Amino acid sequence: MNRRTAPLLIGIIIIIAVTFAITIPAGNLTGRWNTFEGLDEARALLKQLPMQIGDWTAEKEGELSENSVAMLRVQDSYISRTYKNSVTQAVVYVTCMVGPTGKITVHTPEVCFGGKDYEKEAVRSVKTIDVQLASGDEIVDSFWRLDFIGRSMDLNNRISFYWGVSTGDVWQAVENPRSTFQRYRYVYKIQAEAYSGVSEESDNVRKFLEDCLPTIHAHLRPCK
Repeated sequence: MNRRTAPLLIGIIIIIAVTFAITIPAGNLTGRWNTFEGLDEARALLKQLPMQIGDWTAEKEGELSENSVAMLRVQDSYISRTYKNSVTQAVVYVTCMVGPTGKITVHTPEVCFGGKDYEKEAVRSVKTIDVQLASGDEIVDSFWRLDFIGRSMDLNNRISFYWGVSTGDVWQAVENPRSTFQRYRYVYKIQAEAYSGVSEESDNVRKFLEDCLPTIHAHLRPCK
C-alpha cells in the first residue's frame, strides 16, 4: 500500500464501519436479521385471548391489510376483533399485536387516521386505568387517548382512540416509544377505538379496557 492509496483505503474502511454501526442495530430493532427468541410463544399466547370476556363478546375476527402486515412485520402476530357488550350494546374495535419494536411503535392514529372525513379534536392526552391482575397484584396502565370529529353530519360524530405499548408488564403511554423501548427487540401494542361521547360515562373504549385488561394481561409474556 503506497501513500496515495492509504487515505482512500482508510476512508473506505471508515464508511463500512459506520454503515455496519447504523444498519445492524436497526436490523435488530426491526427484525430484519433474525427471529427473536420468545416471539413465537408470545404470538401463540396472544392469539389465545378469549372471544368472550365478561359481558364482551367478539362478534367479528378481522384482518389487517396485506400492506399493514408487511410494513409492521406482524404476520400471525396480531388479533383484530370487534367486541360488543351484551348489556350496553357498545361496540369496540380492538387490535393487539406483538412484533419488532422499531416497526409497531411508530404507527399511531395521529399518523394513520383522519384525512378528509375526520379531523383531530385536540391534542392527545394520557388516561390511566387501575387494574387488578389475576394474581391479586394491582398495577396502573396508561394509554394515549385521541378523539377525531366527523366533518360531515352523515358520519358518527366522535371516534375515540386509546393506544399503548407494553413489554409484557404494564401498558404505557410514552412520548418516544421507539427510543424508550429500544433495548427490547419486540414489544406489544394495543389500539382500541369506538364511537364515543365526551364524558367518561360514555367512553366505551375505557369501559372495555377496565373490564378486559386483567384478561389481556394474562395473555402477555415478558419481551426480550
